[in-house]
Amino acid sequence: MIEFKKYLPTHSESWILILFTAIVGGLAVGLFAIIPVLIFPESEGVITMISYPLMFIPPYLYIRYKIKEQSQGFFNESGDFSFPINSNDRFGKLGLAGSLLLLIPLVILFNLVAEPLSSWMGVPEFLKQLFEQITDNKIAGFITVVIFAPLFEEFLCRGVILRGLLRYKSPISAIVLSALMFGIMHLNPWQAIPATLVGILMGWIYWKTGSLWLTIFIHFVNNGFSYFVTILFPNLPQDTTYADLIPQGYYIPVYIVSFLIVAAILYLMNKSYDKPISYKI
Repeated sequence: MIEFKKYLPTHSESWILILFTAIVGGLAVGLFAIIPVLIFPESEGVITMISYPLMFIPPYLYIRYKIKEQSQGFFNESGDFSFPINSNDRFGKLGLAGSLLLLIPLVILFNLVAEPLSSWMGVPEFLKQLFEQITDNKIAGFITVVIFAPLFEEFLCRGVILRGLLRYKSPISAIVLSALMFGIMHLNPWQAIPATLVGILMGWIYWKTGSLWLTIFIHFVNNGFSYFVTILFPNLPQDTTYADLIPQGYYIPVYIVSFLIVAAILYLMNKSYDKPISYKI
């Protein structure tokens, strides 16, 4: 049986992958979608869904080139594709089920705790229009935001980039740097800051457990919660914050309790996931 070796990008190669995704891939999506959108404007959500995976073709081709150059990585000797997902996930005493149950409140409350760092910027008009277009077709929007984005982005940012950085840098540097790249990949500060923060959380989880599926689940919950709030409450402005939703006078107590719950869950996970995939921070 052929043992697959996994491509581990260096620092500079990781930046190339991000640029290929955000710029080259973004241009590919734009060029592919512009004519169909002009002809069928009512189908913009479906066209976005179909074109979204194109963004990841340039980094995929770069990875394939590097693998051929280095004779290692995602392809075996016959060229078959191998996903960078560890088969020896380490969930400790919590187990997989306990981890999944804790991650749902952790992700939601983590966003509440981190919100003050980004909410002051507001949402630019072009992003409001983009979100409206995505949610116009609910099924296509769900597939794009809640299914495709977690799968493609986690495969690249944690499954490839973070794993490579963990080889060449200290865990804390690798986690923060990969999260920063994840934020920059979104190409706008309003999304970049919260994406970077949740990217740190996902990077830490990946480092502690070795499970890409767990970070995909976090990404799924993060995007899914925001998406369903938008669908269930269509009249809410796109820049609505937790502070807007929580009754006046209750925000600070709710924030403090949320912070303590997040800290407690992270502490419990840290004690359970006691065998990280690299050296301890």
